[in-house]
Amino acid sequence: MQELLAENNRLKDLLSFKQKSSYKVIAAHVIGRAPDNWNSALIIDKGSLNGIKSGMTVMTYLGLVGRVAEVSKSASKIMLVTDPDFAISAVLQRSRQQGLVVGALGNLLVMKYLAHDTDIKPGDVVVSAGLTDAYPKGLIIGTVTEFIEDSSGLSYYCLIKPAVNLFNLEEVLVIVS
Repeated sequence: MQELLAENNRLKDLLSFKQKSSYKVIAAHVIGRAPDNWNSALIIDKGSLNGIKSGMTVMTYLGLVGRVAEVSKSASKIMLVTDPDFAISAVLQRSRQQGLVVGALGNLLVMKYLAHDTDIKPGDVVVSAGLTDAYPKGLIIGTVTEFIEDSSGLSYYCLIKPAVNLFNLEEVLVIVS
């Protein structure tokens, strides 16, 4: 009974987001994790027969999850934002400073190429910049946890906690482009 109640609440949140969102989305269930890449990828129950294509953005109502990396007829592999091969142009919501967010495994992201005089504070929200067609502008990526000077002393980077808990995902939304 408790499990059904929890699932019902998650699905209500997804449906509410889907109805309020301007994006056309396809809802999918997480059906597995890639055994060779447990922390970097997951498998969903929708594929090319459902209109899923490689490169599509994957999210929940809380924020960005990743992108579709591989597609079969009835399932797709999702590269999570924490994968070291994942990168997205981003902006600090408060100061509007732009940078590049890359995956760092575990449950952290790194925002690179921040200017020396960047106005940044722990807790700042990081969103997608929309500089490419790959990711719509304004998707929540996460929040800044730490701001660090790089080893050269010429620029800064920050550590970001993803907005979505990637370790307990059960449902996702794929943005149809």
